[in-house]
Amino acid sequence: MKLLYRTTRDFLVATAVILLITGIGLYLYLQKEVNDEMNEQLAFQAELISKQLETGQSLAYPFAQVTPTNLPATPEPVYGDTLIYDVVQKKKEEYHYFSEVRNINGQHYQIRVMTSHIGWDKYYQTIFFTLLTAIFLLAASGVVITYFSNKKLWKPFFQNLQSMRNYSISDPQHLQLYDSPIAEFSELRKTLKDLTERSHREYMALREFTENASHEIQTPLSIIQSKLDRLSQLEITEEMARYIVQAKSGADRLSKMNKNLLLLAKLDNNAFEDRQKVPLQELLQHQLDIMADLYTAREITVTTHIQAAEVIAAPYLCEIMLSNLAFNALRYTSQGGKVSIELSAQQLTMANQAPPLDFDPELLFDRFKKSSKNSQSTGLGLAIVKQICEQNGWQISYAYVAGMHTFTIIFQ
Repeated sequence: MKLLYRTTRDFLVATAVILLITGIGLYLYLQKEVNDEMNEQLAFQAELISKQLETGQSLAYPFAQVTPTNLPATPEPVYGDTLIYDVVQKKKEEYHYFSEVRNINGQHYQIRVMTSHIGWDKYYQTIFFTLLTAIFLLAASGVVITYFSNKKLWKPFFQNLQSMRNYSISDPQHLQLYDSPIAEFSELRKTLKDLTERSHREYMALREFTENASHEIQTPLSIIQSKLDRLSQLEITEEMARYIVQAKSGADRLSKMNKNLLLLAKLDNNAFEDRQKVPLQELLQHQLDIMADLYTAREITVTTHIQAAEVIAAPYLCEIMLSNLAFNALRYTSQGGKVSIELSAQQLTMANQAPPLDFDPELLFDRFKKSSKNSQSTGLGLAIVKQICEQNGWQISYAYVAGMHTFTIIFQ
């Protein structure tokens, strides 16, 4: 739920609860005040009637009734409500009465005085409709005021939030944030600006270190590989030859890992901007032709269904992506297994027959994550594939169904 809607909803709920409590309190308070006032007036009229009886004056109160009685004098008056038929309105009206037996000049009289009043149900209805109108007006005005006021106050926050969504620390431009007169938003802006600038500086330092390290490592690696090649051409013992082969294998693996790390660093930096129309079917077929002998040597059956597919991307990255997927299928497919490749204008699907993964499939695209059964892999091939897909806005997914590891790339 959006913040503006949440605050507006809370305001309406709080307003309704407060007015409901206020209405109940007002009803009880008015009931007590009106009752007290009527009781005082009736008691005052009864006192005046008593004085007139003592002096023998005639009574002049329309709703007063004085009756001689043999009942004893009451210590306290009795108050109550009754209904009297109104011949004019032709309906019964509510009256509040005062009743008391007094001893006047040695004679007991029952004095009963009444006054009309609005029924409590009418009080309730009046208060209810008044509060309902107040709730509606407060709610309507509160929603309008709260919405537009909060929208104006929160506008810099939402603008900064959108800027943060669109910002990347690899962007050369600094993050543009909008200021606000609200102290908390202004403090948040300063914090975000400081955080992004510090992250950008650290990212640039790490990027420079990665590029420099990769270039510096490549030179001694080339020297090591060259010297190992020269050593392998000399007269050496069988044991020395085995050591040279192992060292050359490690150097080749380190060189390949270094190139992959450099490629990942360039992908992180968006260094490949030569985007153009790329016919994937040609690149894929070319890659399969190159690897045909390797698949045949392992007796792997390759089934293909390739249609025309054109995407907007860097040709070099597309070639790397297809090569990594094809080599991944070759490396992990069982001897005499099957590989299925399907390409359409919407997606690429590459599946290979192999035992299940020996680690969590969610970690498959992580860097340096590889199967324990293949120690020669650098664990960077699928990470590069995922990075290329993310850079081009493609969706890549993995599934293991019926003994087949299936990679699917959907082009958007």
